[in-house]
Amino acid sequence: MRHTIWKAVIIALVLGVIAGYGQPAGAGAPKDRMFARIYGSVAAAYIGNAMGEPVEGWPWEKTEKTYGFLDKFVVREMRDSERAVPQRFGPPWMSRSYPRKPGWTEDGMERYKLLASAVIRKGGRINVEDLAREWVEKIDPSKFGYNLGSQDQVIYNLLKFGMPPWEVGRYAAWPAFIGTSKMIQPVGMVNACRPDNAARDALDIARIKDAQGLPNNFALETAAAIAAATAEALRPGATVNSVIDTALAQLPDVPGARKEVEIVLGWARKAKDWKELRVPYAERYHNRPISNAVEILGAGLACFLVADGRPREAILYAINLGRDTDCKAYVAGGIAGAMRGIEALPPEWVEVVEKAVLTDPHTVDKRTARQIAEGLYQAFLNELRKTKAATSEADSLLAK
Repeated sequence: MRHTIWKAVIIALVLGVIAGYGQPAGAGAPKDRMFARIYGSVAAAYIGNAMGEPVEGWPWEKTEKTYGFLDKFVVREMRDSERAVPQRFGPPWMSRSYPRKPGWTEDGMERYKLLASAVIRKGGRINVEDLAREWVEKIDPSKFGYNLGSQDQVIYNLLKFGMPPWEVGRYAAWPAFIGTSKMIQPVGMVNACRPDNAARDALDIARIKDAQGLPNNFALETAAAIAAATAEALRPGATVNSVIDTALAQLPDVPGARKEVEIVLGWARKAKDWKELRVPYAERYHNRPISNAVEILGAGLACFLVADGRPREAILYAINLGRDTDCKAYVAGGIAGAMRGIEALPPEWVEVVEKAVLTDPHTVDKRTARQIAEGLYQAFLNELRKTKAATSEADSLLAK
């Protein structure tokens, strides 16, 4: 018992040091529920990406055979070799072999960091031009092939050569995939409690990675759904059902979009536990590309639903469900973290990702989850002040 108590004390002290890392001199750490929930969302996104990435692309049977129930950080096997894949137009796409440490994230989290950095720099809501500026200034092109990959290389090169950022997504690689939406949760945080604003901003910002209106491509609508769901989850009265309904409202009611997500949610509502999702999910998406945005949204929301909005369980169900595990864990965990707050995540998990980012030589941003959350929280406060000022002025005109 004594050893257990001391272990808890040591973990608390370590987290206290990490939490204070990078705070302005004399500044006190925010202690309100909004900050706790923003921090919970950011930390859960880091954790879901890092914990799910080593088994990305695996069927659930392989994960179960290898780990039983995967509930910890593990190291992904290294790629066999470094490769340069020639392209018909433009430079080759790079894939680099390098050792990875537990807690390191991947390309989706790099885009997330770039978007969060743009919000923090501006101190509020951003547009696609603000995000493009962050890409051009923060990305080191010599590092393509490590965390950032070929699709990011295409976007970066188009921006550097002067293509308008709202046009770049038409020519980016992997249309209709979750890579568009993988960066978008910070948009929900700066628009906390305003899902309508979050959805509008997401539709604009996501144009850096995809285009709207193409056949069977609902990547931008999925981005709007995730951003709006995150903003809704931060409302004090949010429920699991209100978050899901908010996400669904952003999708067109056509085959391949809202109806597809509702099919997967139907399995979740009938399931006795998360394991009952595995077989119908694997059968429905067998031999399909693993990263379609609508598939990931449906599966992520299903894990969020079966977990009753608890971020720990939502992340674990997602990474043990198979296929694009890190993306599902990002969707399910980030939204659940926004609703339940940082205290709903195991502190030892938070400690791993907070330390890991400081040792990653290939990341675009070494800010910890805590530091990202502090910046997004301040951006939210700035937007809240603007809203209050505008409301006060409008009310003054209505006074009799």
